[in-house]
Amino acid sequence: MRYLIACLALPFSVCAAPVHYVTDNLTIPVRTGVTLQHKILKMLPSGTAVEVLESNNENTRIRVQGIEGWVLSRFLDNLPPARTRLEQAEQKVATLELENTRLKTEIKGVGDQRSQTEGVYQKLREDNQRLRAELEALRQTAASAIEIDTQNHKLKARLIELERAQQTAQQENTILKDRTARDWFMTGGLVALASLVVSLFVPRLVRWRRRSQWNTL
Repeated sequence: MRYLIACLALPFSVCAAPVHYVTDNLTIPVRTGVTLQHKILKMLPSGTAVEVLESNNENTRIRVQGIEGWVLSRFLDNLPPARTRLEQAEQKVATLELENTRLKTEIKGVGDQRSQTEGVYQKLREDNQRLRAELEALRQTAASAIEIDTQNHKLKARLIELERAQQTAQQENTILKDRTARDWFMTGGLVALASLVVSLFVPRLVRWRRRSQWNTL
């Protein structure tokens, strides 16, 4: 019944030749028949996997390593012996431990790489902030330079206007000086002319008046 239930749970090909194992710490004979008088074909150590061809309560016909024969059913089990399972479990644990160590190493490497990446990212952020500050300073400097240049242009234009005004004032001053000198010259000439006229006509006028007074007497 146990074999039937196990067979129903397994694929057809496995059910056609189920695998059993020689129980722990035994070495059992494979005989040509079911009695002790039959010839021993092979001795099977514990943990040997065999194919079950047919079975009853006491005896089971098996195939192993190209040989077919009979063994006692009580020496077979549908699971590997505990020692084999323990070895398999130990091997699996060892494999898992190696895998765990490898994963820990990879995780540590990822963590280190992440730390390096975060360090690089932090440095890039700092460089970005520094470059932004330098760019802003350059913009302010450029704005100041443009403003200074504009003021210089304005001052130069104002200076040119002042120089032109100064030249105009100098020209007007020169003209005024020339006019004043000419006016003084003309005034001096008129004064001299008036003095000459007075010096010429005043004595005659005095003589004429005296003559007039004499004629009246």
